Amino acid sequence: MKLLILENEVYLAQSIAGKLSDAGYECTISQSIPKERVSYHAILISSNIYNQNCEFFIKQHSDSIIIMMISYISDDTVSKPLLAGARDYVLKPFMIDELVRKIRHYNEFAETKRVLDFYNAYFDFIQKELNTPSLLQYNPPFIIKSTSQRSADIYAMKYAKEKNILFEFITLKDKDYKNIFKNTPQKQKIYYATNLEELKKQERKEFLELAHRYPMIISFISTDKVQFQQVIDISHIPNTQELGGDIMSIHDYVKTIIAKFESRYPDIELAKKLGMSRKSLWEKRKKYGLLRKK
Repeated sequence: MKLLILENEVYLAQSIAGKLSDAGYECTISQSIPKERVSYHAILISSNIYNQNCEFFIKQHSDSIIIMMISYISDDTVSKPLLAGARDYVLKPFMIDELVRKIRHYNEFAETKRVLDFYNAYFDFIQKELNTPSLLQYNPPFIIKSTSQRSADIYAMKYAKEKNILFEFITLKDKDYKNIFKNTPQKQKIYYATNLEELKKQERKEFLELAHRYPMIISFISTDKVQFQQVIDISHIPNTQELGGDIMSIHDYVKTIIAKFESRYPDIELAKKLGMSRKSLWEKRKKYGLLRKK
């Protein structure tokens, strides 16, 4: 990490630079405020050289971690620099470990914010695929019924963003999913459970009988009917990403559907959904090399 030390006491500046270099920082020393914009991850500014130009310098370098090194606390040494964009201050004399801890803290904070901004921007981008209405009128538990897991996830995450809440994620493919019901429901913990469609009918019924007592959002990717106190059906809302790409032939579509849903439905039900006989389904399995594993 490149670090600039602005300090007119040369011995003190060299002492700080030496200790920070030992901690892995690449240090540069200056006895005055640079007139041009510079590029450093962190900048340490002594209150000994603070002036009007310094306030402009701080605003100009708000993307850097700026920490004031001060001998006493006042508006000029603390309040004005912080208002201009400085992150923090240390009171002279200070332990170098304290300074390193502050630099690392603000560096980790900046990195976390950068990653968070990235994911927020990504979510804002993908949620445009769904023309979803506001969800603020709903309170868990409820089911999101969709024909696409992607659509259900976007809808659930939009709800989390609007409500300013965090989820604990659960997949009902996990055999241990019932463990969540061993604890007393906690209002501050919101579950997002996926793959309800993977459960057998009796398992699904038992799960939903317990789920109604928990703050839970459940995705159900199916056209089947489901009985629950609140079901938000978004299967009619088009997902532009799902609709994109080349149009598959009927043969490719049938092959894809058989491969995707063979573990979810028995042959009789899958054949019915595809509008064909069980014998026709068996023949297509043989033709496409999709015979069920015993």
